Amino acid sequence: MSAGSDFSQTFTLTQADGSVIDITGYTISARMAKHDNAKNVITSTSTEPLWKFIPFTTSVVDGTTGQYTISLGDDVTVKLDEGKYVYSVVTEDASNVKQEVLSGLIFVDNGFADTGTFGTLDPDYP
Repeated sequence: MSAGSDFSQTFTLTQADGSVIDITGYTISARMAKHDNAKNVITSTSTEPLWKFIPFTTSVVDGTTGQYTISLGDDVTVKLDEGKYVYSVVTEDASNVKQEVLSGLIFVDNGFADTGTFGTLDPDYP
């Protein structure tokens, strides 16, 4: 993922044998954080933690084929520090059963696509 660029990825939810899972009516949620127990240590208490994570925008693209998308806009990614993050995707079916279906690592690099408000591009290059 490049900081300062839009991010979008579509996934297909399948069984272990490769058959598609129909996710019609499911709710998808996804988030990323610097580590899996990221808390704001300044304001968290032992009884009320304040979690530090970035929620993805999610949507079911085609429920019958198990396709869903997670995305972040450039207005969010521009605020990310370069480095390694963890992410998790959770489904919730019509019976309110939640299940983590995907997790892993995201590597964020300093985006080359957008200079933001920092400096200007050299008009004489190349």
